[in-house]
Amino acid sequence: MRQTPALTPEERARITEIQDLLIDRLVEQKEAAERGHGWRAQELESEIEELRREKENVVTWSTRVSS
Repeated sequence: MRQTPALTPEERARITEIQDLLIDRLVEQKEAAERGHGWRAQELESEIEELRREKENVVTWSTRVSS
């Protein structure tokens, strides 16, 4: 299991917010795909990737600062 670095309360809050947004986007993407709205599913995929990068950046930045 990957250890999570000690995050500040603000960083933990942002990660929680990002995770909530990811869940919302993933549900929207599934619904768009089921309705045949491929263009919207693609847009959501881009948003999902951006949120995943931001989450990783928060963790990476925290690791660098605490090292």
